[in-house]
Amino acid sequence: MSHSMPSEHDALSNHSAAQDAAGPIQIGLRLRAADNAGRALVSNVSSVHLSSGMAFIDFGFVEQSALTEATRAARAGGESPQLADGRLECRIAMGLTDLAQLTRQLQQVLAAANQRAAMSADAHAHSSLPPDTSLQ
Repeated sequence: MSHSMPSEHDALSNHSAAQDAAGPIQIGLRLRAADNAGRALVSNVSSVHLSSGMAFIDFGFVEQSALTEATRAARAGGESPQLADGRLECRIAMGLTDLAQLTRQLQQVLAAANQRAAMSADAHAHSSLPPDTSLQ
C-alpha cells in the first residue's frame, strides 16, 4: 500500500499542531540503507560542536597504537604527544531538539546496560560458593 507524502511544510505544521495538542508521540520507524549507509562504522572517539543552532557530532577512529603510545608516555612521566592523527568516520548535523531526543535515547540504552550488568554481577555473586565451602 502506498501513501502520498504531504509536503515538508504540511508535515511540519501538522506535527507542531499535534504536538501542542497531545504532547510528543512515539511511532515505529524503519530506516532503509541507501548507498553505503548500511555499513557499520567503527568509532573510538567523538566530539560535539555547536554552530548556528545545530549540533555537529563527529565520530572518528584513532589507531590503538597511537593511544597506547600516548598513555605509555604519560605514565612514564615523559611528554605525551600534543596531537594524534585520526580518521573522521562520520559527521552528523542535528537540530537541538533532535539532539535532546538522542540524549534521551542514549540515557535509556545506558540505563538498560547498567541494569543488565548489575543483574549479571548479582547472579554471578549468588551462584558462586562461599569462601569457606570446600568441595570433596
